[in-house]
Amino acid sequence: MSVYRHQGKWKYDFWKNKVRHQEGGFPTKQEAKAQEAEARKNLKQINSDFIALCESRLKDLKERRTAQYFNENEKFIKKLVVRWRAKKKIVREDIEECILEASTHFVANKELRFIKALFNHGLEREMLSVNPADRIKYFSVEKKKKYIPPKKDVDVILSLATTEQKYYLLAIINSLARVNEINKLKWSDDFEKYIVLRTRKSKNSDIVERKIPKNKTLKKIIESMPKIGEYVFCHMSGKQKGEMYGYRSKMLKSLCRKAKVKIFTYHNLRHYGASRLADAGVPITDIQILLGHQRPTTTDIYLQSIRPNLVEAMEKLEVPNETPL
Repeated sequence: MSVYRHQGKWKYDFWKNKVRHQEGGFPTKQEAKAQEAEARKNLKQINSDFIALCESRLKDLKERRTAQYFNENEKFIKKLVVRWRAKKKIVREDIEECILEASTHFVANKELRFIKALFNHGLEREMLSVNPADRIKYFSVEKKKKYIPPKKDVDVILSLATTEQKYYLLAIINSLARVNEINKLKWSDDFEKYIVLRTRKSKNSDIVERKIPKNKTLKKIIESMPKIGEYVFCHMSGKQKGEMYGYRSKMLKSLCRKAKVKIFTYHNLRHYGASRLADAGVPITDIQILLGHQRPTTTDIYLQSIRPNLVEAMEKLEVPNETPL
């Protein structure tokens, strides 16, 4: 049934061309049916140029970007298709109306980035002559402090992990790798003194390599891993034996719950490792290279400790007996 009662109100809900169309909050069944009929009528008035733009963008993303980024865009672009497929021309007001419906300014900014990128894709391929989102400004948002798990929490997690889990987590900490970089690490990327990590940069979708020197811990871990496939860290048994890991979302959460500590992510381990380097006095430019950041301002987000060189700098302001306290 495409029209039904939901939480005391009426709504319509139907699928067309693998896209779901729904709207609720109608006081009567008749109103819901009337709006459903209007929605079905609008589906026949297709902005074919916009549909072609969306299809071209998704095809490009599938070829160039990560599966996660593609899936996020695909989900959002499908909503835009439902919203704008009947409009002959999409203007600034349409975009502003769309992003204002977002739950938070953070989400609105994310959606605006997707929209800007969609229309820029059209400009680059001469499918459009102007980007209607070009001059729309992002909302100001308060940047949340990144959580860095304390050493005692990381230590208890490692003590509860199996040997395979422990090696996996220590490899992330001791290489400052993104989890997908560790998952994609191949034996061919392992050299005597360093490993090669690869990531795809968002600006031009190029795969960028960086060399990470192997400390004693990382060296020992890699030497201990059995070579049962082309990947260093892979499924050890079962039907997927030797295949690359996906994102192991449950593993770390389960360990955190078992240890009764605040739940943190693999990415938080990058923050943890970077902060330990900063505490040890490693220059931010070196940490930036190890993290694979293009800008030092990005690296600064990872560091919440006051680096020793800054402490030394402030101490130079002190002049003995200048102003008695």
